[in-house]
Amino acid sequence: MIELTRESDALLARIDGSEAVEVRLVYARPVSGRDSEISILDAKSKEEVAWLNSIEDENLAPESREIAVEALAERYRINRIESIETSFVSHGHRHLKVETNRGHRYFNLKEPGKNVTRLGKNGDRVVIRDSMGNRYEIESVENLDAESRAKLEKVI
Repeated sequence: MIELTRESDALLARIDGSEAVEVRLVYARPVSGRDSEISILDAKSKEEVAWLNSIEDENLAPESREIAVEALAERYRINRIESIETSFVSHGHRHLKVETNRGHRYFNLKEPGKNVTRLGKNGDRVVIRDSMGNRYEIESVENLDAESRAKLEKVI
């Protein structure tokens, strides 16, 4: 049984009653496979100490699930794009001003072939990595308003 606890900023794991060690939780496939395949890594050695098939894995103590969800949410915080206000291309760089679940954001996109990932059926879910490494997600391109879809297609 894996028990997770928080001690100030540290995330600790006790596996089968062993001594608690500081750990990090990471998705095996952070873009395409969120909510499944979670590796628990020793924070110091970076070696895997445990594996979870999902948050609901029977090896994770029920009282630890909320802690795991919070730890993963902190690590994989992604702005969700709700609309695109402006987009243009200048000297090979794509510029976007967007409205996200965390407010207005302005970012540059280089090499869309490398930094835009289409996921899900028909590629409707899109993850964009900007020139600073920040990630933005469009949960469904189809659900964007027509103007936002047109602005998106102009730059990707």
